[in-house]
Amino acid sequence: MRNRISYLIKARGLKQNHIAQKMGVTEQTFSNWCRNVTQPDLLESYQLSKLLGVPMEELVEEEKEDNG
Repeated sequence: MRNRISYLIKARGLKQNHIAQKMGVTEQTFSNWCRNVTQPDLLESYQLSKLLGVPMEELVEEEKEDNG
């Protein structure tokens, strides 16, 4: 599984610290989510999906193997 939070934030021209502030979490916590050190809980994932305008499923996507 590959974390897509950083990608989605950059694609929308947003800043991690602004999203962290809106969610009421520390910048360190949010950074950990973006680096896949820790994961947001279910409620945090829901809040994040709403802020980014994507379904929760889009926050984490399976990597696809290239079989040729």
